[in-house]
Amino acid sequence: QKKAKPNHLRILAVALGWAGAEAIVHYLIPLWIGARDIEFSWEYIEMGLLSNINILLHLSASTAVWLGMRNDLGPLGMSVVAITCTGQLILSAFGNHMKKSLALGFSSCSVLGMHFTIAISLFALVGINYTIYTKRTETTNSQQRW
Repeated sequence: QKKAKPNHLRILAVALGWAGAEAIVHYLIPLWIGARDIEFSWEYIEMGLLSNINILLHLSASTAVWLGMRNDLGPLGMSVVAITCTGQLILSAFGNHMKKSLALGFSSCSVLGMHFTIAISLFALVGINYTIYTKRTETTNSQQRW
């Protein structure tokens, strides 16, 4: 007999699988080839930090998609999901332009900091929305039992 997994475990599994696959494809091969050189380069540290930022982005994206599929989310929750998905699209579209802005005088740390700030704000936004949704459904389910 199969038991249903809690929703937060499903979201976490999808997000970590997605982020893990992206990390293997985008970061493992360059790290494996380039990091074995004798000279040290900060590029590989930045790649590791960007990989961790992408875990946050994938977690917030998978949570936003899961929340968007709920029928009982409400208009405020759906607007938060729409803002999160729009922020994800904007960040992915302008991510390459942020890297090209290094030529404009921004340091790579400041670009990485901007990327992190946007990612953590999207993660916090969808995390608060998920917490509100789960608290509301728990109280609704407990009231229906009585």
